[in-house]
Amino acid sequence: MKIAVTSASGKLGASIVKHLIILIGKENVIGIARTPEKATYLDVEIRKGDYNSREDFNEALQGVDSFLLVSGMDEPQKRIQQHRNVIEAAKQNGVQKIVYTSIVGDDDKNAFSPIVQSNRQTEKDVQDSGLNWVIGRNGIYIEPDLEYIDTYVKEG
Repeated sequence: MKIAVTSASGKLGASIVKHLIILIGKENVIGIARTPEKATYLDVEIRKGDYNSREDFNEALQGVDSFLLVSGMDEPQKRIQQHRNVIEAAKQNGVQKIVYTSIVGDDDKNAFSPIVQSNRQTEKDVQDSGLNWVIGRNGIYIEPDLEYIDTYVKEG
């Protein structure tokens, strides 16, 4: 079974790749990264995958049975289409299962609502994909806080 991990050059993606190598062997793990050179140290096959490019994922998900879709870090409205690019490529390639990293939180009336709402839309898209799926809701990372700090100040 081939398992792919998106965002393999990031901290979460790289950590999961390393754990999968121990569990199923490096020959069964594929890392996908927007900038593949940043993930070559993982010593697994690394494929190019930019969430903005459906074509990248049409190639990156070839021969993959299951994959982890790490939620993107772009602005919320862009994430929805980016994640759809990956989901559609997964369907096209006969992937059997999607595991998606979503987030916990209220999707209304707080500073993180747009982020939560975009994740909830991707959850729905994953559930409607026709593929087997797993959704994990993690606590939000600090990176969005740093990116949205001006918005927080403005909105009080």
